[in-house]
Amino acid sequence: MIQPEVVRRKAENLYPKFLLAWLQASEFFPRLIRGEKRPDENLATAGALVRRLREGSKEVQGYGYTVDWAERNSRTHGRNLFPRRILFETQADFLRYIGKQREFAAFATAVDGIRSRYPELESWIRSNRRLLIESADQIEGLLCVVDYLRAHPRPELFARELPISVDTKFIERNRRILREWLDRVLPPSGIRADEEHFERRYGLRYAEQHLLVRFLDQQTQLDCGCPWPECSIPLRTMAAVSPKTDRVLVVENKVNLLTLPQVKGALALGGLGNGVTDLRYFAWLSRCPIWYWGDLDVEGFAILSRLRTIFPQTRSLLMDYETLCRWRQPLATSGSGRSVATPTNLTPSEHAAFVACAATNLRLEQERLPQSFVIESLRSEFE
Repeated sequence: MIQPEVVRRKAENLYPKFLLAWLQASEFFPRLIRGEKRPDENLATAGALVRRLREGSKEVQGYGYTVDWAERNSRTHGRNLFPRRILFETQADFLRYIGKQREFAAFATAVDGIRSRYPELESWIRSNRRLLIESADQIEGLLCVVDYLRAHPRPELFARELPISVDTKFIERNRRILREWLDRVLPPSGIRADEEHFERRYGLRYAEQHLLVRFLDQQTQLDCGCPWPECSIPLRTMAAVSPKTDRVLVVENKVNLLTLPQVKGALALGGLGNGVTDLRYFAWLSRCPIWYWGDLDVEGFAILSRLRTIFPQTRSLLMDYETLCRWRQPLATSGSGRSVATPTNLTPSEHAAFVACAATNLRLEQERLPQSFVIESLRSEFE
């Protein structure tokens, strides 16, 4: 015979279905709880189980499940009352029994708040009931953020500058929900759909990564009107200029960039790491010959491939199989051991070097290469 703990488990399992039915304004009560109703063959055991079921019911507790009793007459148990049906008659009985009164009240308030201002979020509400419960106390703040960005698309302000009553890290903590909401309610002009970065997607300012810039030719520096031979510039600032340069070197290691020899008409960029794909915002790079110099390891070739996908004209520096073979024995170390899919867009020599690095977990860091070899190689490449 079904017992109170089983009824509770079944009731708790019904809670998500109840929430969906409530959202859809569907009838959910009375709700039957299915389970074995036949009494135990042992008379004493059957009596004890019936008493436990009655003691846990609304009949005794004043709330919870209702037992629909039916009188039965049998040779084993004689004439006695046994459960015919077990059900929750009302929403109040159900919620109090599973201890969800406050949670559901907060959920209902959150739903009403969202529906009243953004009915287009209805499908999101139904698909994210658990997340909505977990974030119920954040809903008013979330709605204020959406209200502001809908009224002022792409404001070009830091999140903490928005004139709304949330703490300075509120948007950062709630990016997941905000992105899903903003994508549904903002006009297309308020969203940069090809951008995954939250702030760039919705036109907010942020502490941008800086790009290390070094002029490898004094005349190029003068032509660009820059008073410094090397400087650190925010990405967006550098993307907005169009420097007069004949070639661009993208270098992974900062010290390697700072120790590059002079190269006629050249500009060097560095300090990006895996953020090298942010160079896609530099429209002027599409008109320049580009060279990339990174580590000889699986990650370095993956970065080269991503950059080449954006700028197909990109060539590599000192990332070929010949360089690997020449310096492998004295200088190579163990790599990260990370499994990386074979990158596309590699030349045969680069592909051979990648395969060798992947097969033996090999890394030849660019800063380990002798400076004399680097200078000799660059002169051979550019003279």
